[in-house]
Amino acid sequence: MEIRKVQMTGGSSFIISLPKEWVKASDIKKNDPLGLIVQPDGSLTITPKLSGKPVERIKTFDLSVLDDPSYLYRSLIGAYVTGFDTIVIQSPGRIPSWAHKTVRKFTQRTVGQEVSDQTDRKIVIKDLLDPGEMPFENTLRRMAVIVAGMQRDAVLALKTRDEELVEDVILRDRDVNRLYWLVARQFNLLLRNVSLSRDMGVDIELALNYLQISRVIERVGDHVVKLAESIRSLMYVSIEKKIVDVIEVKNRESLSIFQASVDSFFEKDIHKANDTILEVGELVKKCNEVSGWLFDLGTPGVVYIGYCIENFRRVGEYAGVISENAINYLVIEKP
Repeated sequence: MEIRKVQMTGGSSFIISLPKEWVKASDIKKNDPLGLIVQPDGSLTITPKLSGKPVERIKTFDLSVLDDPSYLYRSLIGAYVTGFDTIVIQSPGRIPSWAHKTVRKFTQRTVGQEVSDQTDRKIVIKDLLDPGEMPFENTLRRMAVIVAGMQRDAVLALKTRDEELVEDVILRDRDVNRLYWLVARQFNLLLRNVSLSRDMGVDIELALNYLQISRVIERVGDHVVKLAESIRSLMYVSIEKKIVDVIEVKNRESLSIFQASVDSFFEKDIHKANDTILEVGELVKKCNEVSGWLFDLGTPGVVYIGYCIENFRRVGEYAGVISENAINYLVIEKP
């Protein structure tokens, strides 16, 4: 960091000199206009790019090297998350059908990605989303709502023996993943173009917290999928009512803790976040006790019932991680 002193000229104007190396590298000439952007954290960004738009970033994949659908799909997700504006897929010969299927899968599971041009040997994918149109907070709230709904419906499916509902719960995890990838992409775009912080209403520090919490919610979604898979295995197993009642209770408790952890972050309530962490400890203790007497019963499907209890415990533990993130961020501005 360079330290430069503020000077006064004309009795009312404050001025500061610009680093010579930066001026040369940015090709700034006398009388050129510069943009001044006040960031949410009070810092000031100086940029020669008055439009605030970064240079278009293009990533090209060659199918003579990427010859596997899974490899291509993971590469496309990587290019999306790291913030490339245009993705080009090219082939020395005619593009195979598996590549077209992979591209279609990619565009269906990401936000704002569309095929803009296509020939026998090339596919061009463009990002059509304005980062400012998808605020971090809205995306995280949506993720939390989807995950909570998945967990409620998974347990409802056990009570009603609704196998279709279980399958729907598992499929909904794709929506959680696509929103998590969107948050990761938005964060990487923000790192490369700090002027976006004005449009998105966040600074880098807050954006990092959104990214960390979105990752935790995505992991919660993975455990709800495991819960649904265990319940699918219990569809045709006779389960005593008292065990179903226990599952419902642990479901409500873990969901309550998860929702409280998310609320503590958005409401900026550091005391609520701390109370939630204490509740997590109680939930873990109760789940361990249930797991102990379950295996002593030897009831049919006990292994999958145990998996259900285990996933309730893990959801609670991840809620504790969200609350810890909330405290780590809020302690800066709260007494």
